[in-house]
Amino acid sequence: MTQPLHGVVVADFTTAHQGPWATQKLGDLGADVVKVERYEGEWARSLTAGTDDYLDGESPFWLAANRSKRSINLDLKAEAGHEIALDLVSEADVVVENFRPGVMDRLGLGYEDVRAVNEDVVYISASGYGTDGPYADRPGQDLLMQAATGIAASTGRADDPPTPVPFPVVDGHAAMQIVTHTLTALFHRERSGEGQRVNVNLLDAAVDSQCQAFTVECNMDRDYERSGAGIGQKYLPAPYGIYETADGQVAIAMTPLDRLAEVLDYPPIASFDAYAERDAAKRCLAEYTRECETEALVAELVAADVWAAAVTDVAGAADHPQIQHNGMLVDVEHPSPNAEPFTTTGVPATFSATPANIDRRPPRVGEHAEEILRELGYGDEFVKDLVEAEVTG
Repeated sequence: MTQPLHGVVVADFTTAHQGPWATQKLGDLGADVVKVERYEGEWARSLTAGTDDYLDGESPFWLAANRSKRSINLDLKAEAGHEIALDLVSEADVVVENFRPGVMDRLGLGYEDVRAVNEDVVYISASGYGTDGPYADRPGQDLLMQAATGIAASTGRADDPPTPVPFPVVDGHAAMQIVTHTLTALFHRERSGEGQRVNVNLLDAAVDSQCQAFTVECNMDRDYERSGAGIGQKYLPAPYGIYETADGQVAIAMTPLDRLAEVLDYPPIASFDAYAERDAAKRCLAEYTRECETEALVAELVAADVWAAAVTDVAGAADHPQIQHNGMLVDVEHPSPNAEPFTTTGVPATFSATPANIDRRPPRVGEHAEEILRELGYGDEFVKDLVEAEVTG
């Protein structure tokens, strides 16, 4: 069985995390993703976890978002490098880039440049703030978007400073916008034969991911504040939050307090107004949960159909029985020939007719340059000249 996007060619000019994460997902679904890196390799290859912490010589951050691709490295400012890039995009179904607005135009690879050699191309531009407007020229990055759109200011307790979510939540949602709208544009082209340019950006993705929060804040005549006791969201009543137990923590989501009092045989919790007195209610329930063993408490709540789960860290989640059952952690071959496979996240969907497969490890810099150049019709001597001129190789 072929993969869902078998036969779709993606010319990938993305860097950092948002863009590469999106193109990796297209590759997992079967697209032939050709990653175009600068001659010395994408800068994200040098990102470390901590101080000089690499995984067998490779950045774990880079490895996380660059499987299912082939790599060609090009000096796009060199005439020959530019011509090769044009040849590549002329054969591509999709071009994806996430430079600041105007960079691809200056390289002679903007939408109109590509459209001149590939009229029905789907061209995805992903930026920080959008292609125009007062902030268009500013650099876009996940933390900046969390700061600018209220995510950081909504996270934490009332007396805490704004607290960023400690993983790239905006990059992730923005990556999904790239994938979603790439597929939408391909579907439109399949029906009409018409390609188009699609613009997405981190700022809009950050706003989109907070559709509930913006709808509340823009329409409700009330000032909502973070909870002092740790209710998990400023719009929700008790008991929504994390509770300490005798040996860990447990999360309890939306549940009527009188129902919780019945399940736990703990009448005091039913006496509070779930929103107006939510901090007092949470502190009262916390007194009870501190005396409970996590496993027993979760079992009791789940048996009564109360939404609850034990709290774990990422290392602990790797052993979660359902995560294991779903196959969401997979071992992938490392780019270095003598290194052990590394563990990373799998494909978060299953297909009954066109299964997704991870059949390419992350590539070494320019690993597939010769292969790609031959597919574009370049001969041995010309390829040799390109390598000697440090245009590719």
